[in-house]
Amino acid sequence: MNRMPIDAIALAALLAFAAAATSASADEKPRFHWDGYFDQEAVTDALESLADAYPDLTELTSIGTSAEGRDIWQLTITAEKAGPHDTKPAMYVDGAIHGNEIQSTEVCLYLAWLLCDRYGEWERITALVDRTAFYVVPTVNVDSRAHWFAGPTSHEVGRSARMPVDDDHDGLVDEDGPDDLDGDGLYLQMRVRDEHGTHRSHPDDPRVTVRARPGEQAEWTLLGLEGVDNDGDGRVNEDGPGYLDMNRSFPFNWQPSYVQSGSGRYPLEPSNTRAVADFLAARPNIGFAFAFHNYGGMWLRGPSSESSPPVDPADIAIYDWLGEHGERTVPGYRYLVARSDLYATHGDFDEFAYQVFGILAYVGEIFMSSEFAYRGRSDQTSGPDGNLWSRRPRLVERQEFNDHLMAGEMFQPWRPYDHPQYGEIEIGGWKPHAVRSTPGWMLPETLHRNAMFVVWTAMQLPDVALEAPEVEAVADGLWRVRARAVNTAGLPTLAAAYRQRELGRRDLFTIAGDGVEVLSGGVVVDRYLGRVAPVEHRPARLETWIDAQDARVVEWVVRGEGEVTVAYDGLKCGRREVAVELR
Repeated sequence: MNRMPIDAIALAALLAFAAAATSASADEKPRFHWDGYFDQEAVTDALESLADAYPDLTELTSIGTSAEGRDIWQLTITAEKAGPHDTKPAMYVDGAIHGNEIQSTEVCLYLAWLLCDRYGEWERITALVDRTAFYVVPTVNVDSRAHWFAGPTSHEVGRSARMPVDDDHDGLVDEDGPDDLDGDGLYLQMRVRDEHGTHRSHPDDPRVTVRARPGEQAEWTLLGLEGVDNDGDGRVNEDGPGYLDMNRSFPFNWQPSYVQSGSGRYPLEPSNTRAVADFLAARPNIGFAFAFHNYGGMWLRGPSSESSPPVDPADIAIYDWLGEHGERTVPGYRYLVARSDLYATHGDFDEFAYQVFGILAYVGEIFMSSEFAYRGRSDQTSGPDGNLWSRRPRLVERQEFNDHLMAGEMFQPWRPYDHPQYGEIEIGGWKPHAVRSTPGWMLPETLHRNAMFVVWTAMQLPDVALEAPEVEAVADGLWRVRARAVNTAGLPTLAAAYRQRELGRRDLFTIAGDGVEVLSGGVVVDRYLGRVAPVEHRPARLETWIDAQDARVVEWVVRGEGEVTVAYDGLKCGRREVAVELR
């Protein structure tokens, strides 16, 4: 496959942008290079390659189109021979709802490839793909991510939806964004020499511009990204593309823009988020969701603000258990609560999934700035954990990383430029890929560790087995039928929020047979003393659920003869049934 040209930016040494490379033979598995990034055209090519190579495991569909007409691709992964995807417990995974958080798409693609490529080779992967379904949306914000690769770009550009917004209320839209003034294909920083300014050059490295402290002589004023006053209103870069933050657009706890910046005019205004919301609503079998972003090294859960309802304690216990494993799977990542450990937000995807559908969800923030480390044992540790490697690098150390591990390709040296409004300035600074993106040579391990935490979590999706019922004669033509369903996995069949808030029907434990009358039935609340909690109406249909690594026992008294079918049917755990003779 061919990759999209990235102008003449000379970024190959930094990130080694890679296209998906398929095998020449149709009988061979597709192979991809994971030491670089897929632009949006290559993302589509990769998904189509997987769908073509694994028709019994995958189904590729478009769940909607973006404002600019791009498809929002979704890949379903499951072994159809073991049952349709919508009859199995499912995991939803997406990436790049913020278009400039590019490696979140790579995690999704790697996950999809891993599940397909290792199916039939790795025993646990094979069993998982047989038993569960994965719904993968590698890129939610397809427009902004596509523009990010096409360039010019900056790490500060491309987060929002590509929906025109009149940011400065002048009757024009998106007319004054960044400009590539020196034509190098990048939006870099501008600074002007100013002894009464706010910043100075670092004494250990003049490339580094730091804020001047009280009593220090300033040298510079920072002017922001490259740009000019395109609309003549006396401001620079005040009305760029967007701004509407898709991850502030979901309808649970949505707030208008004067409360939550970037929320848009109304919930689900972007077609992308409407497509995601509709997709979740149509698939009640989804039990867990991951939304990948790219900064901070975190596994985040809700609540996201003080106005959000609290998370049920039973669900917190699950989150805590999973979070501990997540921290070990990806060393350096922290399991955090968004509201208390980070900052308050409204209209987030993970809150929407949990509070509206009862889907447990994490936000995975992939990249850690501590990865830009250039330090040894003699360097002083800092940070509350005293871990030399987890602390955030100083800007001077980042330059040392740039010099010694990236041959200087992360940073553009400052160069003079005659600006039409500011006069003599300098343009330079960190290149777009050097701030929030993992260098290509470091990418494979990052992708694998993050994908494997998704895999491990999916292994905890409910796994229910229905044992052969016990039949006991009570009197002539009367029978006691006792059935037991066991959940051997680490997650309950229904989250506590789902149960307590009645977000949908509970699991059904049922009995049925031709000519058989169900006289009574109920859940066995004390399996040792045989106490049963009977239901008053429709005893053949018992609503229930099963906790993690637990069992549910029910009992019926029936009249009749012949065969009866006992079934356990859960929206998020699938259906199991077994037949038994009344004798």
